[in-house]
Amino acid sequence: MLNSEHMTQQKPIIILLGPQGSGKGTQAKKIANKLDIQYLEAGKLLRNEIASGSERGIYISSLINKGTLLPDEYISKFMEEKITLAVKESNGIIVDGFPRRQGQADAFEKIIKPTHVILIDISDEESMNRLMLRAKIENRIDDTEERIKHRLEQYHSDTEPLINRYDKQGILHRIDGTPDIPEVEKSISKIFE
Repeated sequence: MLNSEHMTQQKPIIILLGPQGSGKGTQAKKIANKLDIQYLEAGKLLRNEIASGSERGIYISSLINKGTLLPDEYISKFMEEKITLAVKESNGIIVDGFPRRQGQADAFEKIIKPTHVILIDISDEESMNRLMLRAKIENRIDDTEERIKHRLEQYHSDTEPLINRYDKQGILHRIDGTPDIPEVEKSISKIFE
C-alpha cells in the first residue's frame, strides 16, 4: 500500500458524498473539467470490470444484482489500484462512490488524504423521484423502487457517519443539491475560488 507521504499533497484530492440521485456524477465531471483533474466514478469502474467478463467482474455483478454493497476490503483494494494510478498520472482526483463506509474511509486515507469532501444533499423523496426517472430513461436494472429504498437505507446507516468524520477534519463542504445543475455547480465552484 502506498503511504500518503509518497504522494504530493498539493493536488486536490476530492471526495463527493451524497445520496443516490443527488447529481454527484454530473457535478464531478464539471469539477474535473474546471480543475483539470481526473474523475473516478466507483460505479462506472465496477461496471467496466463487470463488462470485461473477468472473474472479479462476475463476483462484483453477483453482489450488485442483489443490491448489496461490496465488502470494504474488496472495494478498498480495487479502488486503491485506481486511485494510486490516477494520482500519479494527473493534477489531482475527484472520487464519486468511494468511500461509502468508515472502513473504506480508513483505507482511502492510507492511500492519500482528501483535501476536500463535498456533500451534495437532497431529501430521500427527491432521490427516489430522480432515480425512478433515471431508471426509465437509462433502463437501469439496479434502479427499482425496492433497490433504491435499500440503497438509501445503506446510505443513511453507512455513509452518513462519514459526514461527521470529515466535518471534524475541517474539509467538509455542504451543498444543497435541490436547485438546478448550474446553481449547484456555482455553489461548488465557490469552494475552489
